[in-house]
Formats: sequence, C-alpha cells, structure tokens
Amino acid sequence: MAKKTIKKVSLVSKLFSKFLVCVVLLLGILIALKASPRLREGLYKYVFQSHFSFAEVNTIYEKLFGSSLPLTGTDKTLLVSSSKIEYEDSKKYKDGVELQVSDNYVIPVIKSGIVIFAGEKEGYGNTVIIQQGDGIEVWYANIKEIKVSMYDYLKTGDILGEANGKKMYLVFTKEGKVLDYKKYI
Repeated sequence: MAKKTIKKVSLVSKLFSKFLVCVVLLLGILIALKASPRLREGLYKYVFQSHFSFAEVNTIYEKLFGSSLPLTGTDKTLLVSSSKIEYEDSKKYKDGVELQVSDNYVIPVIKSGIVIFAGEKEGYGNTVIIQQGDGIEVWYANIKEIKVSMYDYLKTGDILGEANGKKMYLVFTKEGKVLDYKKYI
C-alpha cells in the first residue's frame, strides 16, 4: 500500500515540476516578446510564414521531457501494421510515385509525425500529409476514407486508411522541394 502511495506522489511531483518548468519558460518567452518588437516580428515570420516543423519540436520535447501526456494507456485503440509499404509495381506520378497495391490495401505510416493536412487534393484524391520529425513531409494519397484528423500525432506503423482501388500515391517533400521517392520506399 505504501509503494502505491509513493508512486502516486512521485507521479504528481513529476507532473507538477513539468508544469512549473513550462509555465516559467512560457512566461519568459512572453516577457521577451513583449519587450522586443523586433524579436516578436522575427518569431512571427519564422513560425507563420516560413516552413516551421512542429514534428521536430515534438521530437525534441519527447527527448528532453518524455511523453507530452504523462498517463500511459488510453481508451483509444489504434490499428498498427508494418511500416513498410508493400506494392507490386511503381511508376512516376506528378511529383511523386504511383504504387500498385492489393485491393483494399491498408496504408501504414512510414515514419512518425504530425498530420498537417487531411482532405482532398486535385489529382490525388483523399490525401493525408504527415510532417515527420526529420522535416520531411509525406503525402499519402488516394485513400478511400481518411481515418485521422489534423494535428494527430501518428507513430510508425499506425493505419491511415485503405487505398481507393489498387493505386496509392506518395510524394516526399522537404522545405517545399520535392524529394526523390526511391530513397524512402
């Protein structure tokens, strides 16, 4: 009984100290931004006008502080599969690649990241764009029904949905430049 109480106190203590560190950092940043209009303008341009990687910030945060959510286990059950995409044939398509997959192919996430787009893209159909921790954005396209939402953090192997028919499209970009897909699949 005493061990359970100690673990609960330890968990509360860790949560409280993480909270205090976050509050102190936030207040320090807000004071600095209020005092310096030039700093505020530079930060605004960097975050809102350039290609800011929230997935990289999340990766750094988890390395320094651990999971953003202190509680293990949730009531949300996720489907997970292999992170390797299995396909029969591939050919260049627009900025990326068209993959011939099996009928009703379940599309896995190649590498962990944050969903920055989930919707329709002209020429690609239903598309999910995931910004990975390394700054690469992966477009997963031609999805029958999108099963994720904006700003969801997906881990390697999580399921995005099913391919619509026997084709799926992938596009890899970094800082607005299209990358050669052969390095990533």
